Amino acid sequence: MALAALAIASCNNRKFTVEGEITGAKDSVLYFENVGLEGISVLDSVKLDEGGTFSFRQEATEAPEFYRLRVYDQIINVSIDSTETVSFKADYQTMATGYTVSGSDDNEIIRELTQKQIDLQQKTIAIQQNTALGIGVINDSINKLVADYKDDVKKNYIFKEPYRPYAYFALFQTIGQWLIFNPRTDRGDIKAFAAVATSWDTYYPH
Repeated sequence: MALAALAIASCNNRKFTVEGEITGAKDSVLYFENVGLEGISVLDSVKLDEGGTFSFRQEATEAPEFYRLRVYDQIINVSIDSTETVSFKADYQTMATGYTVSGSDDNEIIRELTQKQIDLQQKTIAIQQNTALGIGVINDSINKLVADYKDDVKKNYIFKEPYRPYAYFALFQTIGQWLIFNPRTDRGDIKAFAAVATSWDTYYPH
C-alpha cells in the first residue's frame, strides 16, 4: 500500500522547469503565462534583480502546452511537452529576437520560426512604407513574400514533423492581427492544419 501511494504521489507531482536570465530589466516583473485555447493566463511571476535570474516550476500536462515569458511587451514563446528543464538567456532590449535556449529542440526551432516571422513582418512593413510603389505592386509583393514564407514553413517544419509542438506553433503565427496560415481564406492551408490535426489525434488522442 505504501508503494502504491508513493507511485500515485509521484504521478501527481510531475513538474517542468523554465529557468534562465533576463538581463537589463532590473526591478521589472517577468511573467510566466499559459497560452491556451481560452486565452492567456498568468501562472507565476517574479521581480527581476540585477542578475535577472529566474526559475518557474509548474505541473506537467499529458500533452504539449504553450507558454510565454513576458516583460512588458517583450515576449519569448515556450513549448513544454514533458517534465523537462528549459533554459533561456536574453537581454531585455532584444529579448524577443536575441534570446538563446537550451534543453529543448522544440524551443530552439520555435526560436527559429519566431525570427522568420519577425523578418517577414519587417519586410512587409518596408514594402508598405515604400512610397515609390503603387498599391498593386505593394499587394503583389506582400502576397509573394507571404506565399514564399508559407511554402518554406510547410515544407521544412509543418509537413516534416507535424506531430511536434513547433509544427502546431507554426500554424498560428501572425502578421499583425492576421493569421499567416488561414484555412478560411486559403484552401491550400487546410492541408497544413489537417497534417497537424491528424498527427496530434494519433499521439495525443485526448
